[in-house]
Amino acid sequence: MGLTTAELVLWYVSMLLEPIVCVLAFRRRLYRELPVFSGYTAAVLVHGLPLYWVYHRMGYASRPAFYFFWTTQAALLVWRGAAIGELAWTASRPYLGLRVVMKWLVAASSSTLLAVALWFAVQAPSQLPAFVLSLERDLELTAAAVLLMLFLLTLHYDVNIGIIQRRIAIGLFLYSLAQVVNNAVSKEWLQPYFHWWKIVRLTSFHVALVIWLIALLKPIPPVPTPELPSDLQPIRAVMSQGTEVMHALSGRLTRFRRRLR
Repeated sequence: MGLTTAELVLWYVSMLLEPIVCVLAFRRRLYRELPVFSGYTAAVLVHGLPLYWVYHRMGYASRPAFYFFWTTQAALLVWRGAAIGELAWTASRPYLGLRVVMKWLVAASSSTLLAVALWFAVQAPSQLPAFVLSLERDLELTAAAVLLMLFLLTLHYDVNIGIIQRRIAIGLFLYSLAQVVNNAVSKEWLQPYFHWWKIVRLTSFHVALVIWLIALLKPIPPVPTPELPSDLQPIRAVMSQGTEVMHALSGRLTRFRRRLR
C-alpha cells in the first residue's frame, strides 16, 4: 500500500517548506538565540527525505516503514520538547522572579502530566499503534500545556518576548494541540493504515512551518531588555551616592593610618 495522492502532495509541500525554514533560520543566525530550535529545523529536514524513500521503496504499510517512522518521531518529539524548554528559559532569562516561577511550576506540571501520560499509555490496548498513539497524544498534551503556561505567565508578568520567539511558540502550540485531538480521534477509530491521520498531521505541521516562515522573512530584531522601573531609580541614586561616600571615607582612613606611622 502506497501513499495517496493527497499525501504525496503534502509530502511535496513539506519538502518545499522545510528547506526554506531551515535555511532562513541559519541565515538569520537564529542559532545565536535559539540553538536547540535551529537544530530542530535541521533535524526535521534531514528526517523527511529518508522517510519518503522508505515509504516509496518498502511501502507505507510495511513493518520497516512503521518502525522507522515512530523511531524518528520519538526523536523529533524529544527535540521539540527541548526547543519548548529553550523558549521558556529564553523568555524568563532577564526576569529572576519569572525564572523561578517557570522553573518550579513548569517542572511540577510537566512531571505530573508525564506521569499521567505514562499511566494511561500502559493501560492502553496491547496493540502497538494504539499504545504509541496514546503515549504521543499525552506527550503532546504536556507540550501544549507548558506553552500555554508560558503564554499566561508572560502576560501576567508583562514580559517582553521577541516577535520571533512568540511566533515560534505559537507554531509549536498549534501543532501540539492539533496532534492531541488527532491522536485522540485516531485511537478511538483506529484502522490498520489510517491515511487521513497522516494528512491531518502533515497539514498541522505545515501551518506551523508557514508561521515560522513568516517570522523569519525579516531580519531578527534585537530581543527587548527589561527596563528598570521608575520607582527604583531614586534607590539606585542613593546607593550610588552611598558608595561614593564610602570610598571617600576609606581614603581618609588610609591617609590617617599613614600619618600615625
